[in-house]
Amino acid sequence: MSTSASVINLSPASAGFVHNRNTTLGPWVLGAFLDCILLGVIFCQTMTFFRTRAPATSNLQQYYRWLVIAVVFLSMLKTAQLMGVVWVQNVKEFANPDVARTLVAVAWWQVSVPLMTGIIGALVQSFYCLRFYMLSRNWMLCVPIVCAICLGLAGVCLSLAAILAGNTKAKVMWLLVHLVGVFVADISITTGTIYSLQKRNSGLERTTELINRLLRLVFESAFPPTIMALMDLIMTQTLGSKLLWHLFINMALGKIYVVSLLYTLNSINEYRVREQTSSGEVYSYAGNGRSRRTNMELAARGAHGVKTDQIFVQTQVSTHVSPGTFSPSPDKAEDYLSGSFKDIGDDSSDRARYAQ
Repeated sequence: MSTSASVINLSPASAGFVHNRNTTLGPWVLGAFLDCILLGVIFCQTMTFFRTRAPATSNLQQYYRWLVIAVVFLSMLKTAQLMGVVWVQNVKEFANPDVARTLVAVAWWQVSVPLMTGIIGALVQSFYCLRFYMLSRNWMLCVPIVCAICLGLAGVCLSLAAILAGNTKAKVMWLLVHLVGVFVADISITTGTIYSLQKRNSGLERTTELINRLLRLVFESAFPPTIMALMDLIMTQTLGSKLLWHLFINMALGKIYVVSLLYTLNSINEYRVREQTSSGEVYSYAGNGRSRRTNMELAARGAHGVKTDQIFVQTQVSTHVSPGTFSPSPDKAEDYLSGSFKDIGDDSSDRARYAQ
């Protein structure tokens, strides 16, 4: 079968757009594919969260619930946005590259893709910043983190405005500001949390075990988004004419933040349930009510073979080794990891904010 070149007459700019389609169209298609896959992961994690979460009886639990709902909704909206971008570029305007090549600079629904990533990232970073504050109880340490989060969000908004205004130089500058702010916030939260956890290590076996568990959780949840933010930052400064490939990482970054958030919350719920089971406590989370049962056994037993109804109750005794030393006991694991606002600021309840 013989082949022939296309007879469509294209302007030089459109011809370049078609010739370099691996760069002009490839990042959008691959980024949308990866975004859809990560959305499936988020759906699975969200189902686990609502199945295992504790009743929203405190302000913090309510905050967690609504935060999860918000980021999942934004994730779905972002996926729909990317599907629309790919459809218009590759289907609707397939035979009209003169229009397709300009969408990346004039169509607000395509230009705003990094903005959606920035909003989702800021919401998740605010969650980690709050937990860091509840652990350190030092608002001065949180001020630089909040400033970095706001700087990153402002940078992506100004980058969007520069793109719509056709100012390429300003677009690159504000995109750099955005990514630097995101990366600084991630690094500050991670290092601050690790330092605060290690500072609270009293050397007792139980305390060391819980701190090591939390340190692993910090690394596992913070490492992926931090590395991807760094990769996005490096790509924007090194790719040159292939700058659009940074969008492949940027599109996935928002979903990675949500996966990190849900992984943290589900790990907390899993640890709480495991500690309750090992201590003989059973909780039922059906509806809005909450029921509690300890190791209680109702048996028909009696001496000399005479069976009578008796109730046997197993109790637990918690011994505090030192009043001045924090040493969380197994039966306090829920307080340790639940993140309750109750008694925060009271010296006798350091375990509540140590859990954060």
